Amino acid sequence: MLRRIIVLVVASFCFSTSIAVASSDDSGNKRELKYVFPFSKVPVTYSRDHLNYPATDVHGCYAHVLAPTSGVIFDVEKKDLWIEEIDAPGTRGGLTITLHGDDHIRYFFSHLGRVKVNAGQRVEPGQWIGVMGSSGNARITKCHTHLGMSRICPQSEYKVLQGEIWPWKFLDAWRNGINKSPVAAKNRIIKASPQACEIAASQD
Repeated sequence: MLRRIIVLVVASFCFSTSIAVASSDDSGNKRELKYVFPFSKVPVTYSRDHLNYPATDVHGCYAHVLAPTSGVIFDVEKKDLWIEEIDAPGTRGGLTITLHGDDHIRYFFSHLGRVKVNAGQRVEPGQWIGVMGSSGNARITKCHTHLGMSRICPQSEYKVLQGEIWPWKFLDAWRNGINKSPVAAKNRIIKASPQACEIAASQD
């Protein structure tokens, strides 16, 4: 009898705990994040295609680069380490900012002329984080900012970092004041290619 009572108590505790956790997760998922068009001050244009992988090159020299949503600055590169004769892939972006959004999407801005944030800094939608420039291999092409959107990888890699979600339809929406989230697009890509982080890291 005592054993049956103990089993019932434990089962009741586990059940109530699982409800609490599920309730907590549901409330978090229902919170709508804010998105903004991440360029200001200077009119910009952007392509609807890109070489070899999903990304967008945004043109408009010296435009302010803004945080598209809330999150934490995961990494910055404040020195232009690209050398034309060597052309190391990991340095082609020059001055860069990597934002881990609260939506669990990674936003990567490269070829910047100025970085205004530090790693570990929390930012809000529309916060000024950098300035468009011509660092990295943009020194021999044209002033622009490369925008890559992807899943957040636990490994160090640059191929997925460069982009795996086409950004232009989200830029279109945000420019028009539509709060369009890229989360569903990210989830589809993860489902289609779950090992992308590991594969990219092994090729670095």
